[in-house]
Amino acid sequence: MISQYVEGDHKNWDEHLPALQFAYNTAVNDATGYTPAYLNHGRELATPHADEKTTTATEPSEIRRRVEEAYELTRIHLARAFQRQEKYYNLRRRPWRPKIGEWVWKRDHQLSRKVDDFTAKLAPKFTGPLEVRRVISPVIVDLRSKNGKWYKHTHVQHLKPAREYKNNNDQDEDEDELPPPNPEPTAESDED
Repeated sequence: MISQYVEGDHKNWDEHLPALQFAYNTAVNDATGYTPAYLNHGRELATPHADEKTTTATEPSEIRRRVEEAYELTRIHLARAFQRQEKYYNLRRRPWRPKIGEWVWKRDHQLSRKVDDFTAKLAPKFTGPLEVRRVISPVIVDLRSKNGKWYKHTHVQHLKPAREYKNNNDQDEDEDELPPPNPEPTAESDED
């Protein structure tokens, strides 16, 4: 709001604070359905330079009844607003939680390096598979690679389960063998 008032002159922004405070206190809040002034004082604020009309005095019991009614409606409106926000917040939430001993892939956040001729866009997006070694909280885990490198305090948002690799031929290979982390292309010779 302040930026709308000051526009190009940033030296006197503090002179606009009373007008900003009045605008804030008289604006109807989307979540509560009431203005902050009404919820705090039990009445709307009088605008500056308004016509001086004679107002009838309201009984304190009537003011109290209206404010209590407004508080009750505010609770209902806030509950609806919380549910609406929760829906958007949990829109992409995954119920999956890794367990100790489970194998996962970890999102790799690499930066491009011109000196090394490395382009992050062309790099693999995930590292792994990594074993979950410790669950610190429902959303934070410690991981360890097959080489013994630790990845501490990793958020589950950056993980995805490593699917089991099923081999179709019935040889002596383990059914739960995981695919290699980044399969390297084999150099095939063109000599025949």
